[in-house]
Order: sequence, then structure tokens, then C-alpha cells
Amino acid sequence: MPHLEGREIGGCKLIRKIGAGGMGDVYLGEQIRVGNRSVAVKVVSPDEMTLHPDAATDIARRFEREAAILGNLSHPNILPVHDSGVQDGMLYLVMEYAPDGSLADALQGRSEHRLTLPLSMPFTLDIISQVAAALEYTHEKGIVHRDVKPGNVLLRVEPSGHWHVLLADFGVARTVQIDSQRTQVSGTFIYMAPEQFSARFSPASDQYALAVMAFQLLAGRPPFDGDLASLTRAHMYEPPPSLHALNPDVPPAVEAVVARALSKDPAQRYPSVAQFAAALNAAAGLQDETTVAAEQQTVAAATFGPPAQAESPTSVARAGRRASPWRWLVTSLAGLLLVALLIGGEQYLNRQGNNHPNAAATQSALASTQQTETAQAAPTAIPSVTGTTGPTLGLRTCTTTLSVSDDATCVPPPPPSFAGTSVLDEPSPGCLPSAVAWKPYSDTNKDCSTTDGTKLTATTTGTLGCLEAQSVTTSNGYASVFVTQGTGSPVLVFRQGAVSSTSNGTTVRSSTGYFFKVSVTGQTAQFIFYRIDATSTTTLIPNALIPGQLAAHYVMSVLYTGSTFTFYINGQTIGSATDSATPAISSGWYGLCVDGGDASFRSAQNNKVAGS
Repeated sequence: MPHLEGREIGGCKLIRKIGAGGMGDVYLGEQIRVGNRSVAVKVVSPDEMTLHPDAATDIARRFEREAAILGNLSHPNILPVHDSGVQDGMLYLVMEYAPDGSLADALQGRSEHRLTLPLSMPFTLDIISQVAAALEYTHEKGIVHRDVKPGNVLLRVEPSGHWHVLLADFGVARTVQIDSQRTQVSGTFIYMAPEQFSARFSPASDQYALAVMAFQLLAGRPPFDGDLASLTRAHMYEPPPSLHALNPDVPPAVEAVVARALSKDPAQRYPSVAQFAAALNAAAGLQDETTVAAEQQTVAAATFGPPAQAESPTSVARAGRRASPWRWLVTSLAGLLLVALLIGGEQYLNRQGNNHPNAAATQSALASTQQTETAQAAPTAIPSVTGTTGPTLGLRTCTTTLSVSDDATCVPPPPPSFAGTSVLDEPSPGCLPSAVAWKPYSDTNKDCSTTDGTKLTATTTGTLGCLEAQSVTTSNGYASVFVTQGTGSPVLVFRQGAVSSTSNGTTVRSSTGYFFKVSVTGQTAQFIFYRIDATSTTTLIPNALIPGQLAAHYVMSVLYTGSTFTFYINGQTIGSATDSATPAISSGWYGLCVDGGDASFRSAQNNKVAGS
């Protein structure tokens, strides 16, 4: 992006750059028409709008949406936006300048106003109450912020010593009425509510994030931390640690209020964020605002010295570390890209044939949860069906019903509601003579010598080890495969859309792929279902625990019709999903993959719905 210091954009003279990101820069400016007041100006240049036509459209749409949202908001605890528009092909947004940085800056010692965790109860609850007031206002307007965190809480330390907070960064905000059915995962993982990992949200999601903030300020640490995989699992399934045990000064009544706001089920949280804040203050006995104000003045005087004075635009070197409400241009787009990269299926969609070079090594966000540590029982002897050419490793159809936890020795039939014809029945995919051409990836080891069928191993960290049966296409059907657990997570891939070849013979996938993955950590199993579209955008659809402990052998299956999917383990339904964001795909192929190690496959089946 060109250096814009000294230029005038949107009626503002740009003084110096105070923030930078992959999708735009933030400048300290002087708004000439309003007495040269200090403002923050976010600028996206034409250079950054030429990345990709779809990306450029998305950036412009997000830019305009945030400007529209903030233009309709007026609240003492929301960062004001003064102007927005386009000049010389550059998008710009003029915002109030917050010289005292963000709450994250203060917590991390990056500003002259520093905080040491844990904070006192009155000080914490005043901060939380102010943010809650801003959120309650936006919720009444039908807007969910979706990224509440200390970095998006800007500060204005007043002459009295009171810390006035301003909620910022509405780049990933959504309107409940219009957007609640969209399936995009957005937010900051440490603060994200469990439902956000499944691309659902509501005002209760903001309450959860605010409760994480309250926990962090009072305990000195967030309730959950670690890598992305650990955070995903913890937010969705694990109870938070005891707040009182981490900080004995926190009364049990306050701990109970925070714990309720951290409920996994949004319906179990408080009816509104305002009621959560009120319950916190009541539990702490701090309804008296003068008590809070006195506490803040004491903290300011003891910790920070004299009140901060207004800062001249020419002395803002430290402002480069300030939070900006334009972080969404980095956070939201980069966050979506991160999820796409962390889930190894991006390599599956974008690799061009066997000679395509490996993409940069990545690790699956949800799959790395799933580096299997299962202590497996001794495998059951699996009988083979004997044909005219000897053992084929194919399995018989089950004549009795299996439970999810049974060690399978047969393959359950399709559900009774299904009526169709077989287009694939592979005893050992890619290992035995077959009319189906199975294509392994160059970074996939295929071992045909085992008695468990075809053993696939991903040989490059962060990629999927896969076999493709591109000639097997269906629009609606039922797919299944018999799995022998290894060290990785098995993935059933289907409904990929069109396959085309270029003049040099490489293969190009041009549509949407669906990935049904089963992962095991210890004695806990879960399934993850996600979609990657032609632009490599990854969307998590559902992911949930699988009831029961998986045995060494099981059958994973999917019934897919139009945009509706039903998932099975050993013939038992474990979940379903409707992906209304993507229309039904007219044709697609079948694939078997492993993420993060190895797994073995046999008796792979794909049945086509009659007449489709």
C-alpha cells in the first residue's frame, strides 16, 4: 500500500500510520473541517482490492456493512464513527481517536495505563458493566457483535481517573434477523461461545464472551487457553475451572453468576447481557455507583499517577499499538483463512493432480484436537468374504443391529428410508483389481499389505492423506466405509462437484467439497462436518460428541440428499445438518482420507438414490 502521510482523504489530513494489517492501514489524522480534531482513519487502497474479485467484493461488502452498522449506533460506550466513503478508489472510515489504547494494551503493559491481573472486584465490574451497556444497546438494535474481547474495548481515561470504555470493531457483527442462519465461523477463539464454533450465534454469544472477559479480569487468566484445538474442545465440552479457587477474593456468589453466563447451552445463560451485569453487581454487593467511581479513582491514582492529558497528533508514536475498529479487515478474513488452512481439506480441494507440489504444511484446527491417544482393545478378528479369487477383505452386511460402541465385524445396510443402487463397492479401495480408478496423493502412503484393508498414511504434516475415486459420481446417495482405527482421524469426502482437466493433464476441482471426519481423543469421540468452497473458504457446519466410546473397528456413513446430511456410526444416527447456504450439487466424486496419522479402510460403498 502506498504511503499516505500528508495526503487528505475524506476531509482528513493523514499525519502518520498508527496501525497496519494485511487488508489496510490506520492513520492518525486531523479532521480539517472540524477544528483539526484528532481522528483515526482506516484506509483500504485499490492495490489491496485487486487480490481476487471475490475477495475484493467481500472486503467492500464488509467495509460498507460496518460503516452502515456504526452509522446507526449512538451510545456513550460505543466508539463513534464520523464519516465513511470512497476517494480515489480508496475506501475510508473516519473514527474517534482513542489515545489511551485498548484494555488489551493495558493488560499486556503496552500503554502508560497498565493493569496487573487479577483486578479488584469494583474495577472489574465497572468495566464489564460499561461493555454490557453497549452490548445491550446493540442487541436491542438487533445486532450481535460476535467478537467481544479486551482488544476491542478501547479506553478513555478521564481527568477524574475514571476509565471510560468504548466498544469497537463491528467488522464481524451480524444482524440477528438477517444473518443468524449464515454459516461462517468468526470471532476470537479464546472468547468464542460454543455455538460460534458451529457457526451459530445470538445475543447470548456476546454474553458468553463478556463472561470470559470477567473471568479473565478476576482470575488473572481466561477460563480456557492453549492451542486452537484445545480451545475448541474446552469451549464446547469442558466446564470452566473454579473462579473462587483461582482467586479466593471472588465470592462464591460471583463465581456462580459467571458460571451461568458460561453455560454451554445459550438457553441456560441469562436472558440478556444487562441481566448478567446486574446479577454480577448484585452478587458482589456493588450496586452503588459511587463505590465503583471511588475505586477507579483510587486505582488510577495509585497505579498510573496523574490523569493522562490530551495528546497532540504529532506525539503519537505509541498509538501504533492501539486497537482499531478496523481489525476485522485482518481478523475476520485472516481468521476464516486460518480455519481453512488449519483444516487440511484445503489441500484436498486445491491440489492439481499427483504432481501438484505440497501446499505449506498446516495443522487442522479441529483435527489436531484429534491426535489419537486411544488405548485400543485387542482388535476383533474380522472375517472376509471369500470369492472366486480368494479373500477380498470385503465384509458381509450385518444381520443384527450394532450399537455405536460395538466392535464392528460387518457393514450395516443403508437406513430403511433409503432406496437406491450401488455405484461403488470396494473391498479394499485402491488395492485390489477394480473398474474404479483410485488416485492417491503424492504425500499419501498407501499400504496394501495389511489385513485391515487399505492403510492410508499422511506423510506430510498438516495435509490429508487421500485416495480419490473420481469416476464415482452421484448427486444424492448413501456413502459408507469400514474403518480400523489408527493414529489419525478418518475422513469421508463426497459431493465434490465438477472435475475438469487442463491442457497439461492436471486435475482441477472447481466446486464445493464436504468432509465428514471422526476423531478420538482419549475415550472421547466427536464428529466434525465442514464444507470448503471453490474460493477455499471453510465453513464448519455441525460438530458434536459421539455418544459412546468407539471400538477399534466401526463403520462411518453419510446419507446425503440435496442440502441435507445425516451421519451414522455403525448404522446409528449421530447427527444431521442442512447446509442451506450451498445449493444441491448435481454431481461429485468419492474420497477417503486420513488426517494426522494413519487409518485403514475396507468395504467402501457408495449407493445412488434411485432416479437421481
